[in-house]
Amino acid sequence: MDNLNYWNAMRSVPEQALKKIEAGNLRGKSDINPVWRLKTLTEQFGLCGVGWKIANCKYWLETADVVDNGVVKREVCAFCSLDLHIKVDGQWSDAIPGIGGSKLAGTGYGKQANDECYKMAQTDAISVVAKMLGVAADVYFEKDKTKYVEQS
Repeated sequence: MDNLNYWNAMRSVPEQALKKIEAGNLRGKSDINPVWRLKTLTEQFGLCGVGWKIANCKYWLETADVVDNGVVKREVCAFCSLDLHIKVDGQWSDAIPGIGGSKLAGTGYGKQANDECYKMAQTDAISVVAKMLGVAADVYFEKDKTKYVEQS
């Protein structure tokens, strides 16, 4: 078996699963539909819970003080760590770990908190793990640009 079979099968994202990010730190980059990721995992490995599964989900909150136009503001972020397992040739893989996060409250939220922050953190964690398998690799690899490269 070619080591890149799965990677190559999951690397490209159809246009209908992409949306341009119009604001924030990731402006100009593409948002990948999370349901497309789940569909891709299912196409390659089988039904969730049968051919791929998530285990050991842990959720927590962290706070940080950030400076916005000279004013210190407190932000609260929700995080999720999880393990993804895939079944290949009838055998479950070792745990493939991922951590994701989302803002609960802070700059830009006004008086409302994000009541979906844990789900968004879990979705982010799944995207991190899926990336390791090649899911949407072409989007992330585009000219080798990432949010980390642009900041340096």
